[in-house]
Amino acid sequence: MSLLPRHDPQRGPRGQLFDGPFYSRWTADGANRWCDGLLLRAHDADWPAVRENLAVVDAASGEFVGQASWYWEEKPGEESAGTALLPWRRLGLVVFDPAHWSGGYGTEALALWTDYLFSASDSGRLDFATWSGNVGMCRVGQKLGFTEEARFRKARKVRGELYDAVVYGVLREEWEAHRGASGGRRP
Repeated sequence: MSLLPRHDPQRGPRGQLFDGPFYSRWTADGANRWCDGLLLRAHDADWPAVRENLAVVDAASGEFVGQASWYWEEKPGEESAGTALLPWRRLGLVVFDPAHWSGGYGTEALALWTDYLFSASDSGRLDFATWSGNVGMCRVGQKLGFTEEARFRKARKVRGELYDAVVYGVLREEWEAHRGASGGRRP
């Protein structure tokens, strides 16, 4: 598995079955605006030091499998009297084609992405949000040592059924201990 820069916003209609099915689908106009923004960033060489998203690619075949990302949940603030907002970034991961689900792609990609973000940034914690119907993503978090930190009951409605919103998180020291205990091996 490899993580590579991603420049293709397209994803098939099945890709949103579990990746936020409760959010609006991409429109052509929205995709064009996103691509225009990417083109401008590429033209200006305006990439952040720590990448905000990378493509998930099968290293053996070169096949594009999905995307790993992170975004601000809460931007840091200035400290005043010992109190401050800390930098809080949330992870995103999607494996588009259901043919790649349950094959270890998500586990390996999230492990690589978490390794990369902890090594390339000063983040003290990382987390991801999903929904209880995305059993595979919940399992990936548990397998990699993420802790279920929050559960918001009946907060998502998917295809007429109510599900919980769930947040899994890991602290830098927990990740390092977990990786050390596994001999640094990828799952």
